[in-house]
Amino acid sequence: MEKKFLNLSQLISQDNIYDFFGNIDAEKILKKKTYAVWAFTNENLDKLGSLTKFKDKEIFSILGSADQAIYFLTKGARLVIGCDVRDGACFFAEFKRSAIKNLSVKEFEEIFFDENKENSHFYFEKIRLGLSAKAKIIFDYLFEGLPKNIINVLRNSGFYYKESWYFLKKKEWLPYLNEKDLKIVKKKITGFFIFNTSLEEGIKNFNKRFDLIYTSNIFDSRKYCPDPEKTLFKINTALKDDGEILITTQEDPKRIIPFLEKMGYNLTIIEPRRKFLSLFLRTYAYYYIVAKRRRRC
Repeated sequence: MEKKFLNLSQLISQDNIYDFFGNIDAEKILKKKTYAVWAFTNENLDKLGSLTKFKDKEIFSILGSADQAIYFLTKGARLVIGCDVRDGACFFAEFKRSAIKNLSVKEFEEIFFDENKENSHFYFEKIRLGLSAKAKIIFDYLFEGLPKNIINVLRNSGFYYKESWYFLKKKEWLPYLNEKDLKIVKKKITGFFIFNTSLEEGIKNFNKRFDLIYTSNIFDSRKYCPDPEKTLFKINTALKDDGEILITTQEDPKRIIPFLEKMGYNLTIIEPRRKFLSLFLRTYAYYYIVAKRRRRC
């Protein structure tokens, strides 16, 4: 049987995308039968930007908090496809995407930084417009009766890791949270797609190659990446000839370096601060790595 590939031009809505994989289950989140997710990233996005450029690139990315995808757009990416097997990550990415699209820059900043203003009544209906039917189930439940403040509702929902909200206060950790970059990403947000699938399955379902593939820290988890060599091989086949792999990892990268070198990549690595200092600062001790294909003679 001939394999059917995803065609972005034929994907009309987020519901259409979810239907392709058929994995999303909002009821599991309501019943607290899923893991919590990161509301905001614990990866330093500026360090990713110091390793490579994103302008005009088509990027396939682990979704996570969606902050990385949004950051890539602010830096000029043409297309970002974000994938995640966790329903909650997909739904909150939708929430952010819709908030960026349907709110003003001032309103967007307010919903995440003003803990006192009565803003749910004014802003939730605008955000709701851009949500899929299944995401509406989750957020209609949270905002039933329109409680006073959006950020407090999200923080107290139990759907997100408590540590998430610390990174929201570190504006330098989330460099897209400024007026200039938010204006840029508002114009480019239609180039951001959300898929509920693993990195490997997502790559397999696209009949295209990418300029950059961002793995986040999947190599730290046997659950998400039981076989690093196999995963890197699949990533390699989905990259253009001059493509790059962008990686974060808390583990010693010596585990994956031999595979990357065998496939013909040069590596640039930013090493973490000492781990005890990172713990003191409530941040994570990541290695930041870009793997670039060696130029052929």
